[in-house]
Amino acid sequence: MDHNTHKPKPKKKNSTFVRPLPQQPKKSQNTKSSLKDEFDLEILQKNPWGQFLLFVEDFYSKYIPPSTEEEKKRGNILQTAIKTFNEHHQESWRQILHRIPPSSTKLIDDFYYYLSNRRKLTPQEVYQESQAAIQGLINNAEYGFIHTDNKDIGRISQLCDAINYFQKHRSKTYLVLSQIEAYVPEDAKKFFAASQVFQGIIASGPHEILMDFGMALMKHFKVTRTAIKDQTAKNLVSGLGEIERQLTTQISILEAENLELTRELEQLREQGHQEIVTQIAQELQNGSQPALDQIEKIISLIEPQIEASGEAQISSDDSLSIFIVLRNLMKIFQKLGIETYPKSLKDSFTISQLDLAKYAYVGGTPFTNYTEIKQVQCIQKGWKVNDNIITPAKVQELTDNSSNN
Repeated sequence: MDHNTHKPKPKKKNSTFVRPLPQQPKKSQNTKSSLKDEFDLEILQKNPWGQFLLFVEDFYSKYIPPSTEEEKKRGNILQTAIKTFNEHHQESWRQILHRIPPSSTKLIDDFYYYLSNRRKLTPQEVYQESQAAIQGLINNAEYGFIHTDNKDIGRISQLCDAINYFQKHRSKTYLVLSQIEAYVPEDAKKFFAASQVFQGIIASGPHEILMDFGMALMKHFKVTRTAIKDQTAKNLVSGLGEIERQLTTQISILEAENLELTRELEQLREQGHQEIVTQIAQELQNGSQPALDQIEKIISLIEPQIEASGEAQISSDDSLSIFIVLRNLMKIFQKLGIETYPKSLKDSFTISQLDLAKYAYVGGTPFTNYTEIKQVQCIQKGWKVNDNIITPAKVQELTDNSSNN
């Protein structure tokens, strides 16, 4: 028995079908790499402009830079506006606008309008103010953007003034930010080129997000007026404390020096006193007839007599010896500058009230004025050492009666 053999039906030939791979999302043009991905954080933190850009990226981390051709074109137009303004700032606003293509005039005219405070400032004035602000940032960035305990308040104040120029003004902020990269040191330019956030802000033009940039920058780096006042107060307190410590140290040093000088002065006084006494003793003793020996001899002669009878029994020879000793003693005193004045008690002389420091006026009518002259006579000699009066000579006025006597 025949069995029909089952033949398989030929497969229908179909075109080859390949299942497509899952579609990969397109890399967003807005994806931004961070500076921290490109550079070591320590390097950025040690550079003032690295610190500045870290602030920019942190503060505007959620900002989406322009992506459409229209947005990019707008940013390019404003960059052209700034370049034209810088090159022709000595002209008027109208003349500068005439250099702009007509298709861009409206956008740039609005930008210039706000830069000039609604046409109150000339291009020259705007240029000078903006350049001063840029230079203020460049010259003082290292004093404000680098964190340190020892801050230069003067430099920080200058940095604050520079930021104040564009605070709460997005057009001025954009004008400064779009040019700052050209002025920073060469080692910082690579940071700006690598910061997609910063470059995106520049590409956006004077966006409203720039309105608070200045104040945010000052608050972040603590260079606001309030922060500067607080830092000034801290520096003042610290400075006063340091001054107090220095003064205390100086006082201690001066007190020690004064004590040492007092000791030296006492030593000099003692030494001087000893030298004077020694000089006097040498003058008394070193003559042909030693005065000290003669004085001692007279005392040893007279003292037993006084102790025995209450009075001295002096012979004519002893009297002569005593006279000689006393005369020699007076000569030695005169040699040392110790002497009596005036020379004689017999001679009269004139004095005025100005001479009363030298003479003790003990008798006569009072002086009536400084110019009055009186004729006087000395009744007791005074003593002096050279020109220094030890005891004033006593004088009295000569009258007709005293003259006759």
